[in-house]
Amino acid sequence: MELNYTSNTKLLLREQRHDYLNIFQIIYGHLQLNNIDMAIIHMKKAINLSYNSSKCFYISIFSISLLLEQKMKVCENKGIEMVLEVDSSIDSDIRHIDNEDIIVDFISKLFDVFIESTYKKDKATKLDIDIYEDVDRIEFIFNGDIDKKILEDRSREIKDVIKVDDGYEAIFYFNKAKDLLKESTRSTISNCY
Repeated sequence: MELNYTSNTKLLLREQRHDYLNIFQIIYGHLQLNNIDMAIIHMKKAINLSYNSSKCFYISIFSISLLLEQKMKVCENKGIEMVLEVDSSIDSDIRHIDNEDIIVDFISKLFDVFIESTYKKDKATKLDIDIYEDVDRIEFIFNGDIDKKILEDRSREIKDVIKVDDGYEAIFYFNKAKDLLKESTRSTISNCY
């Protein structure tokens, strides 16, 4: 599992570097052509990407953070402006849960459905996602330019999504969450004696 995370992280960092270089080249080209308005649009895009990317890693379950980063890139490629807000009540930087693979798979399907429900060919759209992480669960609230018909058609793929005042909510419960840094620190300390 550790090798998989390391490999995914390396790939993600390579893709991020490539994406940012592309954006900077576009900005540079617009500045050379004295097209300041387009340069500013692409600068805002780079700022939003960086902002969302850092928000992804507020989550203490690393595989979920990586997944959020990947889904953010999918949105960007489809012209969907994804805006993440993350509120985590966890003191730990990294945790493990026993049902991690199941949770990540459910979240991936959930995002796929909401991305498809938001995507409009040749039209910019926006998908707002509020994420709340607690000791035993993670909650997502989706709002924005969501096509309700597409969402209803695909809803059988994602269970337990409910309509709430702020949009659509899905909650995933963790099995046996444990803080990995505290565990590794304890074992390192005990090995010193």
